Amino acid sequence: MSRGVDDALARDLADLAALVRLAPLTTDYLPNTAHELRPAALAAVVDEIVVGSRTVLVECGCGSSSVIIARLLARRGFGHLLSIEHDERTAAYVASQLRRESLGHVARVVFAPLEKHPAALGALRWYAPRLVHDEVAAHVERFGLVDLLLVDGPVSRDAGGELVRYPALPVLRGVLAPGAAVLADDAGRPGERAVLARWSEEFGLRFRLADRTLLAVASALA
Repeated sequence: MSRGVDDALARDLADLAALVRLAPLTTDYLPNTAHELRPAALAAVVDEIVVGSRTVLVECGCGSSSVIIARLLARRGFGHLLSIEHDERTAAYVASQLRRESLGHVARVVFAPLEKHPAALGALRWYAPRLVHDEVAAHVERFGLVDLLLVDGPVSRDAGGELVRYPALPVLRGVLAPGAAVLADDAGRPGERAVLARWSEEFGLRFRLADRTLLAVASALA
């Protein structure tokens, strides 16, 4: 088999193993929303939350995986998640599921349409600047500095939109706790690799890419 086929098979096997590990958090059915974290990547995020004792979480982009993370936080008894989502339908689904499972005390979803943003590259858009500022500021004021940032959105269908996720660190770097974990999904794609390279150069971060999860992880400097 070719290297590409071998890598794809390894990722599929990693996803199957991750589904077994995640079973305690997947007792109720959840739909597979668009651009969902693959199981192996979600398991890696859960591992970071547990092993790193992460308590103040922010994610760009949400889905059923956000509900699973909220279940984890509720079961262990501490931690809070703020999710920022530009797709109104996805945001509404996740918010309703959190209410249905009485998880509103550990997780909150904010619908933030994509708009022109001073930190965006070129003509690309990012989450509504004022809304994100106010929501993140309130989250930090209530719970403390962010010790885990997960970047899994937004998604751009526009031509030349590969660098759409770049603003996440320029915007949120100031609220990251020393040693915070920064995780970026879809890190095998050229656009995400270019974003990671810029973040590394501009913020001094060293990302580790796991081939089986396509998740890149770094620790914010003090």
